[in-house]
Amino acid sequence: MSTSTRATGRSLPAKILANIASDLQAGAVVIFPTETVYGIGTSVFSRTGIQRIYKLKGRQGRKPLALLVPSLAAASPLVETIPPEAARLAECFWPGPLTLVFKASALGRLVTGGLATIGVRIPDHPIALAILRKVGIPLATTSVNRSGQKPATSGAEAAKFFGSQVDWLIDGGHCRVKTASSVIDLSHYPFMIVREGALSKKTLEKALIS
Repeated sequence: MSTSTRATGRSLPAKILANIASDLQAGAVVIFPTETVYGIGTSVFSRTGIQRIYKLKGRQGRKPLALLVPSLAAASPLVETIPPEAARLAECFWPGPLTLVFKASALGRLVTGGLATIGVRIPDHPIALAILRKVGIPLATTSVNRSGQKPATSGAEAAKFFGSQVDWLIDGGHCRVKTASSVIDLSHYPFMIVREGALSKKTLEKALIS
């Protein structure tokens, strides 16, 4: 496509939010702010939308997209198990800049094209949370950038990357954290911190053993 619908501000009018949610349910691709970096996402059940994101990013199909969800329970059909440690980490850091990696369920593997694990996060941004709560399904999401480049942390930067090639671009100004989320792999024991992002390794280790 050659144009996108743009919305700006730290919150979205109810009608615009409803339109975005409806379009996402139908497989639209949307750029929106989170507290870390700008995300580009689509319905987790839209293979066409997911393929569009991979094509825009120049990303290999075996590198998974993360799931953004409104609650930990919303991810449960897509993951094999949710260990007690996940609930504790979610209570400590969600909404926030922490991605938890789980073993994918049979449904989850269908969604991810056969990949064995799924990363899940609840973002701490009013626009992202409003969209997730309204759309009612997990969103397959990644950062707004081409593979190997620095992610967009403002609406203006996001527009330069893919502004004319998505269905909606929501400009919420500058991201607050401006650092990618930390990642903990809970798909096997011992659990492993695989990326020290916005949350320090020391902080995460303390939460894991408490």
